[in-house]
Amino acid sequence: MILLENKISIFNKIVFLKKKEECDALIKEEEEKAQRAIEEKVEALKEDRQNYIKRRISLAEKSGYEKIAKANEEKRVLALREDEELLNKLLSSLEKKLREFTKTDKYIELEKDSFERALDEIEEKSINLYIRDNENPKLVEALKEIAKEKKVELIMGELYDFHIGGFIISDVDRSYNIDLSLKNRMEDMRYEIGAILHNKLREAGDKIE
Repeated sequence: MILLENKISIFNKIVFLKKKEECDALIKEEEEKAQRAIEEKVEALKEDRQNYIKRRISLAEKSGYEKIAKANEEKRVLALREDEELLNKLLSSLEKKLREFTKTDKYIELEKDSFERALDEIEEKSINLYIRDNENPKLVEALKEIAKEKKVELIMGELYDFHIGGFIISDVDRSYNIDLSLKNRMEDMRYEIGAILHNKLREAGDKIE
């Protein structure tokens, strides 16, 4: 009887030990799974943090570049505005000099030459000629004489003082204009003068810096 009880006890211990081993193995497996899950989560958090930092750095750099670009644009606009103001002052000074120029004999010779070349380019034998009411009488008579020599009839019209000097030619029907006024010639030079002024100012600015 005692022997049987011992056998049962031993059997129970064997079963218990086997169950215990299985439980220990299961627990260890679950612990390893949990550890791997924790490590993966930690790595994911590290990666997320790094990505977050990268995004913040990228945004900061972008913001910095945008601020630099904005500052450069404001500087460019300011420089253009200053250039335009200087250009307008320069053209205003030039206009005054041109008005003084209209009182000279050289002006008369220049306009006579321009008028003669303009008549050589057209076929009409009757044209409108616009000159200022207060134009130099010597120039007016010289233009009429040139037209007479080329057998071109002149229909005289008024050129506003705004045009400074020179003349405008058109056909009788006014389907075209040949604007050889001093104002128009000056405006034609506006871009060229502005470009030269801009380059000179930039060169001066570079030397100062």
